[in-house]
Amino acid sequence: MKLLSKSAAESKIKQDNDELIDTNIRLRKYEGDIVHRLNTIKENYEPDKLQKLRDFENFCKDILMKKSKLLEELNGIERQIEQKKELYYNLIQKQDLLDEKVYQIEEASKKLDLREAFITDLEKKWRER
Repeated sequence: MKLLSKSAAESKIKQDNDELIDTNIRLRKYEGDIVHRLNTIKENYEPDKLQKLRDFENFCKDILMKKSKLLEELNGIERQIEQKKELYYNLIQKQDLLDEKVYQIEEASKKLDLREAFITDLEKKWRER
């Protein structure tokens, strides 16, 4: 840690003080501007403008309410879509299982037919002897 000499410390304090004074002057200027604007708003007060502002605020509230209702409806529809997708995928899975069983049964039937034909051929050969 570097220690400051007395003159460096005093110059640092003076610099900080000058910055604070500049900031204070700027803030006072902003305060004056804000007070001036508020006074002009009070002077330019018109009931028509205020009524239009209130109408606009009510319009915005109505739009927000409609938007929230539509978003709720959209979320409900999305949930239903997800449920339908799940049902569809389950049905596809069951269809695949059924197709597999049909295939297995057909294969077993072909094997039985082949076996039956083989046995009948053997019986014919046996009888011919």
